[in-house]
Amino acid sequence: MAFAAEIEGLTGDLIEALTQTKASSDKSFLRTRDAALRAFKGNKFLRTNHFEVENSLNGLEEKFRVNNRDALADEFKARLDQLPYIPFKWYPETLQLLLELSDRPTHNTKLQDVSRICADDDEGPRLQWEDIAREDGWAQDSDIWDSINYSDESGDEIFEGGPGEESDESSHFGGDAPPGRTAQDLIINPQDNDALKAVMKQQQWKQEEPTRDPSGTVRKIGLSETQALGEVLFMLQGLSTTLFDADGAPDPAFQISNIAWQTHKSLLTTFSEAGGYIQILRGFAAQHEREPQLQALQDCVTERVRVLDRHLVYIQERLASPSDQVVVSLIAAREELTPVLEPLFKLSGVILKVQQNPTSDNFRYLELLFDESSMAQLTGNQQLYEFLARIFLECFTVYLREIRSWVEEGRLLPSDEAFFIYHGARGVPLGSLWQHRFKLRRTEDGQLLAPRFVHPAADKIYTTGKSIVILRRLGSLKFEDSRGGDQTQVLTYESICPPGFESAPFPDLFNMALGQWIDRKYTAVSAALRATIFDDAGFEASLRALHSVYLMSDGAAASSFCERLFAKLDAKDATWQNRRALTTSAQEAFAGAVDASQLSVHVDAGDGRHVSATEARSSVRAALPLIQVVYRPAWPVQMILDTQSTARYQNVFTFSLQVKRAAHALHAAKLRDDLRSEDAVNDAEMEARGLFYAARSSLVWFVDTLQTYLSTVVLIPQTARMQRELRAAPDVDGMMAAHASCAKHMTDQMCLGVKLAPLHDAILEVLDLGIQLEDARIQNAAAGVDRDGDEGMSGSGSVGYIIVLRQIKAEFTRLLRYICGALRSVARAISGEDATRWDVLADMLQPGHGEEM
Repeated sequence: MAFAAEIEGLTGDLIEALTQTKASSDKSFLRTRDAALRAFKGNKFLRTNHFEVENSLNGLEEKFRVNNRDALADEFKARLDQLPYIPFKWYPETLQLLLELSDRPTHNTKLQDVSRICADDDEGPRLQWEDIAREDGWAQDSDIWDSINYSDESGDEIFEGGPGEESDESSHFGGDAPPGRTAQDLIINPQDNDALKAVMKQQQWKQEEPTRDPSGTVRKIGLSETQALGEVLFMLQGLSTTLFDADGAPDPAFQISNIAWQTHKSLLTTFSEAGGYIQILRGFAAQHEREPQLQALQDCVTERVRVLDRHLVYIQERLASPSDQVVVSLIAAREELTPVLEPLFKLSGVILKVQQNPTSDNFRYLELLFDESSMAQLTGNQQLYEFLARIFLECFTVYLREIRSWVEEGRLLPSDEAFFIYHGARGVPLGSLWQHRFKLRRTEDGQLLAPRFVHPAADKIYTTGKSIVILRRLGSLKFEDSRGGDQTQVLTYESICPPGFESAPFPDLFNMALGQWIDRKYTAVSAALRATIFDDAGFEASLRALHSVYLMSDGAAASSFCERLFAKLDAKDATWQNRRALTTSAQEAFAGAVDASQLSVHVDAGDGRHVSATEARSSVRAALPLIQVVYRPAWPVQMILDTQSTARYQNVFTFSLQVKRAAHALHAAKLRDDLRSEDAVNDAEMEARGLFYAARSSLVWFVDTLQTYLSTVVLIPQTARMQRELRAAPDVDGMMAAHASCAKHMTDQMCLGVKLAPLHDAILEVLDLGIQLEDARIQNAAAGVDRDGDEGMSGSGSVGYIIVLRQIKAEFTRLLRYICGALRSVARAISGEDATRWDVLADMLQPGHGEEM
């Protein structure tokens, strides 16, 4: 109804524009509109929208120019400009039909074809009968069209007969034929009866019935060896014969004269088995197959059977019209046909295996042909090896078409059900395009669903196509990059097995040829994508921004953010977990290093609401692990950052935040704050002061040592290594692997791995000691203010303070001893770069081990 209302409104507008009338002022308006609507509804075949055709043609011209085919675009534009001057009513329909029939005109159209068409149009004027008549002078001779009298009368006599007069007699052959002929008069009597009788005598054995001898034994119907050979040749051609039944088995009622029965049976059985193999090939070639790969195999089978048929026809021709004396022999015919039949037997075996398992993969026959070719080469049968290898490569061309479409254009053909790459999730974010848009097709047991001989190059094929897709998304795809300078089919028998390499293993030759072809495309496309990511997408700048946030490589920005956060924690401000406040603080702090609009900070909503302000202040493990930083770089950079690497970055950020929190708490107490009343303190206060500064000195040393280790031993070397390996990576997968490896080494060397969880917990306990020390100092200072008005309790507060300091001392000593021992134990158990770093950390912490606090 909505469509009808829209048509009615548009029709009214059209009538108003054409007639300058309105429904309110002219009564004929409604009649005109109704008549127009009836005409529209009654027209089932509307004209093609020539505006859409024009837009499509203009878009095609633009596509030519985008693909660097300016010469073709110029020729196309010149012809588009001539269209309005063509007095042809149906040119939009004609051009629409051509557009629908076109097949990738951007790549398949050749400029030389245009010049060839123009050459055909400029052949000049053609010769016509009017020109000939004018040149010969008989154009003005009107008598030339008069009827001619063919009678024996004089030419001076007037011919009164006309073309309207018909003869009473029918046309007949011969001038003396009598009237009233019958069908018997048209019978041609054969002149060579002897030849006909000879043929009938030769075929008489087919009509004979078996007879019995006086003893009752059924006699065989005899036939000559020539007749038997003719039947054998017909049977091999797939024709019906008398000597062989419908299944190809020899009829036991016949026997070749002058040949023993066993010899006759052996010869015909041999040919019968050969006919069975050939019949399998003929039956397969006659099937209706929908899969392009099986159609290619059918074409190869048909061509090879046609070669056999030509050879059989040659033998028949040689026997039917001999140029010299010919000895007819079934044994000689078998020896002559054996080199032609044996390769077909192997091919028939492959077809039989495919037909016995119709549910197998469509490329199963490719694997069988590949294996049979390799086996034929190993057995030294060069003729069979070449025969099967050529068939394999011709069939593989169809499978290679899907590979070529993927590695050159990044497109999967509609018939990609048998291809090992398929479309994964649709509508994925651009940052996940590389990992989730396309998938590898695998079996239930995890095997790649592709021919075995493609497995070595499958990863590069997969990567090359995905690189084409990413380049197209980035607008950096060039035709020469995707083609890789290779426009021809390279996987032919002549290119894979050149002369002189007959003894080289066929699998090695094929893998080398396929690998080199894929490598050329893989190298060109991967290099173009890497250059685009580094140069155009600003990958290194985004990576530095990422490190400045998560690794706190920008110390000033990190300190600014941390100080604001720690100030709220110290003040027990409940707004410390406010998302907007955290995000604003982070954006202001890191504004000089990153794009602030891509940075946000929030507290994990699942657990953050259960942490009180007091609990958040008292431990580095309570609130800081809940603070989540989210930085979203450009989507080409997001492709390199997998989910696991992002989680590792978050762990590094949390650990760095915890270390800075402990350092902030330890530096809150200034040495000069307690020196103002040095002359007025008692012995207990002096002891407490000494214990406090000893504990503070040890904890400050531990935190500073840990920060030095993290920055100089782990973060700086690993980030430099990450940049080197990312530059050296051959493709996006290599960049992802290099980044993930460096991120893992980074977290492991910072003792953030799962297996080092007890060691990490011990380090966090030491960091918590720094906060406990500051809390004890604040509580003691508050208690000191109260003691100023009550001298009787002057020593009780100091005693409790001293006990807390001694507990902190003992706990630090225990934890430090455990940390050093655990680091060395883990380093001895695990060799490698990470173990070396743990040994370094243990050596850096060793000077504080056993010191008196």
